[in-house]
Amino acid sequence: MNAQPQEQQVVTYVEKREITIRSVLNIYGVFAILGFLLGIFTTPLSLNEQLQFVYHTDYLLKGEKLISLLLFLSVSALIYFPVLNMLYKQLNKREETSV
Repeated sequence: MNAQPQEQQVVTYVEKREITIRSVLNIYGVFAILGFLLGIFTTPLSLNEQLQFVYHTDYLLKGEKLISLLLFLSVSALIYFPVLNMLYKQLNKREETSV
């Protein structure tokens, strides 16, 4: 029996990213905005007496109501994400200067 020496394997360690409240709130914001956008198309979906899905096209948002909802969602997203990230940058600066 011949014993073969094993080659050394190089092991690299990857440091896990720390989950912060900032990242959780950013992910929450993305899912909230996407959920509201998805709600535009799923609101007219309902069940009838035979438990079959029915899509009511007369309940769809159209025209000015759709535009106003999309404008509201886009303005909300444009306000939410920058304010959230600026807030945490300011909090990090305070923590660094106080230490």
